[in-house]
Amino acid sequence: MYIEEYLARIGYKGSHEKHDLETLTAIFQHHIRAVPFENLSIHCGEIITLDLDQVYNKIVRKKCGGWCMEHNQLLCWVLKTLGYDTTLLGAYIYNLHQNTYASHMTHLLLKVDIDDRTYILDGGFGVSYQIWQPMELISGKDQPQTPGIFRFTENNGTWYFEKIRRKQYVPNQSFSNSDLLERSECRKIYLFSLEPRTIRDFQFQCTYLQTSPDSLFTKKSICSH
Repeated sequence: MYIEEYLARIGYKGSHEKHDLETLTAIFQHHIRAVPFENLSIHCGEIITLDLDQVYNKIVRKKCGGWCMEHNQLLCWVLKTLGYDTTLLGAYIYNLHQNTYASHMTHLLLKVDIDDRTYILDGGFGVSYQIWQPMELISGKDQPQTPGIFRFTENNGTWYFEKIRRKQYVPNQSFSNSDLLERSECRKIYLFSLEPRTIRDFQFQCTYLQTSPDSLFTKKSICSH
């Protein structure tokens, strides 16, 4: 695996000598623009593996995308190679239909420490909840980005990640009381702690999500930038 080959894959031609927020943001934005969030391997009869060499080969050399365990594991290797203080974290996704958080840890994200500040990096959520730049880990602070306003809140060591909803435009007022409209001010996305994880912690769920008939990823094909 070669860092220059990865940087060429995402089209990044800037400097990476400084381990600062500006460089981190630039590399991250190039990554999410170049590498789609997708689960197409499952529907092509391929097995998604957590072996880093195979993830690298898939994303960098075959120029495919991947899901969170691939995106963020590769990003973790990239950032550590460049000298960033980077830690794997695990999250529990919010299930909108069941109105609760998942009981199993199915999402991988990253914590990056720069000087005396901590940032959360997540290159593998996709669709409208994909952040476009690192988020500072501060409780209760609205952090506007191009896709919308995101926010962390903390309670007894558990961090909650949510997106503040845009005001809905309803031209037909007779529809304003419809059950199809969401009433909540914000959309819950996932919760996590700062306990360091290893890629082995995700092996069971990686297998489950690509084989279970109850998994969203086996039910539908997804590909988004």
